[in-house]
Amino acid sequence: MKQNLTFATLWPDDNDFMSIVHPHWHKFTQPDPLYYYLVGIYIGIVGILAVMGNSLVITLFLLCKQLRTPPNMLIVNLAISDFSFALINGFPLKTIASFNQRWGWGKLACELYGFAGSIFGFISLTTMAFIALDRYLVISQPFKTFSRITYGKVIVMIFITWIWSALWSIPPFFGYGSYIPEGFHTSCTFDYLSTNIRNLIFNAGLYILGFLCPVFIIIFSYYQIVKTVRLNELELMKMAQSLNAQNPSAMKTGDKKADIEAAKTSIILVLLYLMSWSPYAIVCLMTLVGSRDSLTPFHSELPVLFAKTSAVYNPIVYAVKHPKFRLEIEKRFPFLICCCPPKPKERLQNTIVSKIQVSQIGIGTASRSNENTLNTVKQEN
Repeated sequence: MKQNLTFATLWPDDNDFMSIVHPHWHKFTQPDPLYYYLVGIYIGIVGILAVMGNSLVITLFLLCKQLRTPPNMLIVNLAISDFSFALINGFPLKTIASFNQRWGWGKLACELYGFAGSIFGFISLTTMAFIALDRYLVISQPFKTFSRITYGKVIVMIFITWIWSALWSIPPFFGYGSYIPEGFHTSCTFDYLSTNIRNLIFNAGLYILGFLCPVFIIIFSYYQIVKTVRLNELELMKMAQSLNAQNPSAMKTGDKKADIEAAKTSIILVLLYLMSWSPYAIVCLMTLVGSRDSLTPFHSELPVLFAKTSAVYNPIVYAVKHPKFRLEIEKRFPFLICCCPPKPKERLQNTIVSKIQVSQIGIGTASRSNENTLNTVKQEN
């Protein structure tokens, strides 16, 4: 039966495709067709949701002038990348290949597919790191000139995300690494199996610079955000008392809730990032340390499924939960809000910036120009 065939004997006449199938996979039996169908359905659902979600973000940005702020340009860059990633590397190519139980478009298409997955994946990763860094500067360093993100700065950031991603995606076409079938042989990615020196050095660079560096930036930035909120709580309470607040205890309770929300949001962002891209990092690390013999098609397929989910939740986490984006969705697409009604009291970003503004004024370190700076920051975010 077909499911008892190995990958080496499935397509004996397709020399073009077999030329890029790594010998490591030759010994493995093709998975049961049921697994292919389940993957195809899963990728189809994820791909459609990702295309719809990111299309919504891009559409709102184009239609609403008030959303065209420098920080939101980073969010749109992320949406464009995730939209392209979902459309090219998800539905329909991956879905069709899964139902056909093989990659059916030859070597060149496999390499282009791998290139697209690489460049859009790295753009998303790098953009998320820039978004985290921007939020850290705005919230934790609000009075420093360099913390103000401008259109010029954000254009440079976006340019860097594309150039940086291209630098890691183009080398396989010139002998530094390669793009080959992975997992169930219905998609293609970097060759993390070959042991030649060029491939090992290239994969080590991918692991350290492509994955660990963005992880460090994201974790550092969100840790500093939570730390800033906690440090400003005492100053905020002092300000409330000096203004003879009617109910300081209630304000304190509200502040603690905001602290908890800040911590929760930061943890969620970090965990989602790690959930999506850690499986690929683990597989890459396994091969770098010489444990590739234990790598099965199922082990290789799981990172594909996890990575593609990022294109679904990114527009929700980074845009739809944003107060101004939500407001425009309520105005233009109210039927989309019914499943997740807005919670004005939980608008974390405005709450944090407001807390910092009051606390800085309360301890006498904010001048009139600083107040204007904070107002600008609030408008931009």
